[in-house]
Amino acid sequence: MEEVVNIINAKVWLRRKLTEAGISIVGDRIAKVGKDSNLLKANRVFDAGGRVVLPGFIDVHTHLRDFELSYKEDFSSGTAAAVAGGFTLVLDMPNNRPPTTTPEVLKARIQKAEGKLYCDVGFYATPKSPDQVRDLANSGCIAMKIYMARSLDGEKYSTEKEIFDLIKATSSFGITLSIHAEDSKMIRKVGDAPSPNLHAKAHPVKAEENAIEMAINATRRSHGKVNICHVSSLNGLSKIKRAKEDGVDVTCEATPHHTILTNEVFQKFGKIAIVEPPLRSKKHTEAILKGISDGDVDILATDHAPHTLEEKEKAQPGFPGLEIALPVFFTLVKDGLLPLHRVVDAFTIKPARRFSLDYSGEIDVGRTANFTIIDLKGEKRIDQENFFSKAKFSPFNGMVVKAGVYATFIRGKEIFLNGEIVSPAGVGKVIHGKICR
Repeated sequence: MEEVVNIINAKVWLRRKLTEAGISIVGDRIAKVGKDSNLLKANRVFDAGGRVVLPGFIDVHTHLRDFELSYKEDFSSGTAAAVAGGFTLVLDMPNNRPPTTTPEVLKARIQKAEGKLYCDVGFYATPKSPDQVRDLANSGCIAMKIYMARSLDGEKYSTEKEIFDLIKATSSFGITLSIHAEDSKMIRKVGDAPSPNLHAKAHPVKAEENAIEMAINATRRSHGKVNICHVSSLNGLSKIKRAKEDGVDVTCEATPHHTILTNEVFQKFGKIAIVEPPLRSKKHTEAILKGISDGDVDILATDHAPHTLEEKEKAQPGFPGLEIALPVFFTLVKDGLLPLHRVVDAFTIKPARRFSLDYSGEIDVGRTANFTIIDLKGEKRIDQENFFSKAKFSPFNGMVVKAGVYATFIRGKEIFLNGEIVSPAGVGKVIHGKICR
């Protein structure tokens, strides 16, 4: 007989609104949702204490590192950070060492991750050419990712024709192609360890706008589908919005840092705040915030990118994001700056649908029992020293937030509870993409 677990005394996210209800879990699936008094007879009861129970959060943009970069982050530390941040499933980016550009490397990452995960993980890959798409898909990747401004392993996708050819291949197999959209022709060379301002000037807004336009045009012509990563500019988002209105199958994601941090934080945090695309001026953050509120931004993502402090001094772009994203975005909800349903949808049902993550994204009978339980009472300061990630730095350090993660359930089991990891690694699984015939 499988164990029955009841979650009671909760506000549950059902059909895009909060409802006082309980959940019965049998094995790893949701068996019943209803009044506490009508739940199944349980072996164990979890009292949510009146907190909000949401579908398990999904991050489609995580850099878990490992392999030769395990000194920055490894599969265990990265997924520990994920569950501490309320994420039950993350998608790992391909710019690793060695990069995830061949079936052999992809299979090796999947094999190494098994048994080391606190949450579920799906893997991106970058095809060296369009004819590699089928083999990579059949080797287990969930989605594919390209960097228009650089090459990971000899590939080149910096022109509209090159992107068009790849989208034709990925879309023919139903695979979503995610794009880091910066026009390589517009990114200027800088010396070693540039200042944050110099780095930002080398990655101008126009580079993102041009790249987004190229990606949209290629998608329109190919009748394919793409996802634009970490949109950071007013005009870039406007181009995406207009393309959707024209029927182009394009989605976009936004990060917490491009939503609320401006380039003014360079003065306080220096090279810690270097990221690509760079932090922009206030008019751009206001546009991203409005885009989330209006639904023009489809997905919220962390772009969790751990480095060592020595690497940050050398201007390596990126910083950890898994443990700050939920508190930051739900603080914006509490402050009346974002609608609750937009934030929940963008962390759950929308990424699940875009990346064909079956049984995820909603609370309903038959779905996987992955839950993010949040506490919306009280305030605290973000403390980088308490991160589960190996990267203990953040341009959000010291920010007062009004929400936090109370518990994270993976397949019906508490993995993170009240500030602690309460399960050994291994409950998380590798999620494979569909086989392409």
